[in-house]
Amino acid sequence: MNDFINIIETDTGKQINFVDSRFYTKDNTNFYPGVTNILSTISKGKQFETWLKSNGFNSDILAERAMTQGSNVHEAIENLLKGNEVSFINGERLNYTRQEWIMISRFIDFFTEYKPKTIAVEKVLVSDNLQFGTQLDYVCNIGSDLYYIDHKTGSLYDSAPMQIAASIQLWNEYFPKTPITKGAVLHLDSAHRGRDKTGKKMQGQGWCLVEVEDIERNWSDFQAIHQIWKRQNIDYKPFNLTYPASYSLNPKSINPPTP
Repeated sequence: MNDFINIIETDTGKQINFVDSRFYTKDNTNFYPGVTNILSTISKGKQFETWLKSNGFNSDILAERAMTQGSNVHEAIENLLKGNEVSFINGERLNYTRQEWIMISRFIDFFTEYKPKTIAVEKVLVSDNLQFGTQLDYVCNIGSDLYYIDHKTGSLYDSAPMQIAASIQLWNEYFPKTPITKGAVLHLDSAHRGRDKTGKKMQGQGWCLVEVEDIERNWSDFQAIHQIWKRQNIDYKPFNLTYPASYSLNPKSINPPTP
């Protein structure tokens, strides 16, 4: 695939990344938004608004850099969970920035300490019933609980619990016999300095697992936001299905006046 379009297709749905947009479909006819697209309807919160104001014109550059960092760390974790090796250096070229490698190391610390049993990695799910899709970062067993874990390399916003609740709803619709019982954010850029001395929380140097406390309430809030999103996006489909991919004119058809 080229840089303009990327398709991830599985037996549970298809994710289409076209230019700067993302769509989910099961039949190439009905197209649905992703969870994060729906949640973009609301503000990320006062903390994010303050960050935008303080950084001014640099905010776009910093946001793009943060997205690249998040994508690189996500890809590394996916490779690790699929049994592949990741390397900091490839010959004379760095595969990751210093901060990215630190976050990858924090994931390794989480994995080796709490030994989750992997069930699914980067699983694409699309629902005609719920009318949205997503790509779940990580589904795993920790002890007797089935977790959905979303990896975060930046700040945590108010929308994160709703994102997790909606993703869990998709999974449980597909796999009702093995429902996810807990959801959490694995925050790889936290201020934590080590293990929780009480043993009640999963955390380490620079990372922590933040559990979603009320999944049902967050799911309800997401549904309300989804209704607003639908009202604002009535004819939702990929740009290339709305506008043609090319144009041409026939200047030879123009007949200039005779002098």
